[in-house]
Amino acid sequence: MTRRRKMEEFFRELAADFRWGQMIAIGCLMIFSLLFISSATARDGEGVPDEVKKQALWFVVGLFGYLVVALVDYRWVCRKAWLLYAATLAPLIWVLHKAKEIYGAKRWITFGAFTVQPSEFAKLSVLLALCWHLSRREGKTHDWRSIAVAALLALLPAALIDRQPDLGTAASIVALLFLLLFLAGVSLRFFGALALVALLLGGAVGWETWRYIQFRHERAAGLVPMEARYPSLLHLKEYQLNRIVGVVAPEELDQLNEGWNIRQSLIAIGSGRLSGKGWGKGDVTRGGYLPRTVSLNDFIFAVFAEESGFVGGTILVALYAVLLLGGARVAIRAGDSLGMLVAGGVTFLLFFHVFVNIGMTLGILPVVGVPLPLMSYGGSFVLVSMMLLGLLQSVWLHRKPY
Repeated sequence: MTRRRKMEEFFRELAADFRWGQMIAIGCLMIFSLLFISSATARDGEGVPDEVKKQALWFVVGLFGYLVVALVDYRWVCRKAWLLYAATLAPLIWVLHKAKEIYGAKRWITFGAFTVQPSEFAKLSVLLALCWHLSRREGKTHDWRSIAVAALLALLPAALIDRQPDLGTAASIVALLFLLLFLAGVSLRFFGALALVALLLGGAVGWETWRYIQFRHERAAGLVPMEARYPSLLHLKEYQLNRIVGVVAPEELDQLNEGWNIRQSLIAIGSGRLSGKGWGKGDVTRGGYLPRTVSLNDFIFAVFAEESGFVGGTILVALYAVLLLGGARVAIRAGDSLGMLVAGGVTFLLFFHVFVNIGMTLGILPVVGVPLPLMSYGGSFVLVSMMLLGLLQSVWLHRKPY
């Protein structure tokens, strides 16, 4: 068989095995993203908003990254995990000391008109490093040293990211660590002990939240100075406690201040009713009641639900279900433990972002700055999301030799 015939045969088999359902779901989400970012930012007579142009450019770059990652054997990518991991840590340290503070956080590196968020790429590098380490220790994951190395790989970047501060991304990395340890077969006794620690920590946070609410009452009554800051025993900042209060006792927040965004999000979603107000006709988002600084990223679901209603929201969730169920299938049918860990980790990260983001906009989870995959505005997150989905495709395509 000639070289050309071999290449033709290879690409025919590749095309036949490609997960086209995943690509269709990705394409639909991209279209929705551009439409509703445009709706949230467009002004009469101004043409196509710059945010839409940038997002479209990142989608093109993301598609290229998706195809490259999908066609390269994930085993080869994972073998380079340590290089990627080291390349991620350096920018995380740099932004803490050199980056310009924006909205009270140091998260971005600026290149002309574009900004890059290193913490997003940390999700990818930590995933690959953990999967490679745990797969190499297959059958030895009960050894505390294996668990300790895995914990260090995840907690070091998570701690750096939390200092930016970016609690949502740090939490996603910690949650990913526990999921991969579970998939790798770590003893259930370990998770029992972990559950006990989580229960104690949850109780401590609940007690701290109750104390903070009492402090707010005392400050409002003039018993403590208005400029006084709450002395948190858990070293939680007031804005973080406000986000917890917004879930457990939203009536305690000033609805014109700390509680404004979540209140406007709920109004937008509720006013969409069954079929929505129509594209570009969202009074809450178009009127600026939900600020543009949050409506494009953390609260894009509120924009979507206001204009497309319950029906549109259901379609959006169904598209994510296609990706998540497809990811679970890839993990189950992976050719080796490494592929199972990679596919399981990617699927979990997607689920985490979808669940937490929609939960935030509905007011049932604290607002922690977790974007909605392929919907929220932001180049770094788009590129990382596409590369993660490319990894899923790679695990599927390379589950057997061609």
